Amino acid sequence: MELSRTQYSQEFREQSVKFFKEIGLTLVEAAKRLSLPQGALKNWVYAGKRGELTTSRQASEAADRT
Repeated sequence: MELSRTQYSQEFREQSVKFFKEIGLTLVEAAKRLSLPQGALKNWVYAGKRGELTTSRQASEAADRT
């Protein structure tokens, strides 16, 4: 029996990271409140720190500003 992986939209990922940063909770508590696996939120937060979480639209807008 194979479990299917949940696919989260890019917008949901970005909003989850924003929630985590703004609300000031621990990663564990934020993941619980968002009903997410802790590892998923952690990966998204680290991707955001590396600048790898932005949507293609946001990336192109940032490139236009430079």
